[in-house]
Amino acid sequence: MKKALHFLAAVAVACLATACGGSKSSQAVDETETGALTVDRVFEQPEEYVNDTITIEGICSHLCAHGGRKAFVQGNADNVQIRCEAYPLMGQPFPANTIHKPIVVTGVFREERIDNDVIAALEKDYNERINEIAEQEGEEAAQKAANSKVGCDTERAAQGQQDLTTFKERMDDYRKRIAEREAKEGKAYLSFYYMDAISYETLEQ
Repeated sequence: MKKALHFLAAVAVACLATACGGSKSSQAVDETETGALTVDRVFEQPEEYVNDTITIEGICSHLCAHGGRKAFVQGNADNVQIRCEAYPLMGQPFPANTIHKPIVVTGVFREERIDNDVIAALEKDYNERINEIAEQEGEEAAQKAANSKVGCDTERAAQGQQDLTTFKERMDDYRKRIAEREAKEGKAYLSFYYMDAISYETLEQ
């Protein structure tokens, strides 16, 4: 929960101003020439890989604007992507020349859970920031900030929110999806998946 809160809170504010388990590779059929798993294969049953060290292969669709600390590896659809975090395990950013190229990433597969408590904490922090803008810059500036886009296009697409841009829209969507999942599966949270990258290799196209 702390990981989810830290990540999403950082996204919201920015737009306004571990141990390794055993590898699953021996249990899954390799799907690429390099012996890595495809992103689509991982997402067939992602819960099976949580906290395991795995190797994935796909196209690097996007690098974060903050020095390549995050690389998104895409499957066959825009919303089938794994966010690969360069820190803390890899200890160096993904270079700019990896963008739009085939890439192999080895790392620890993680689950990030968003529940209603996380959403409430995010809203509290966000509203405090909006109120701060209103006090310092006026109500018009605060309203503009509240209506501004939150998160990059790739990050929103990876969470199935490509058509939702504002903070409120995204939080409302989380709540709706949490309610739907709880009714269907008895789980009152959303699961998003990412990797703590250990190493990477770009491939020839």
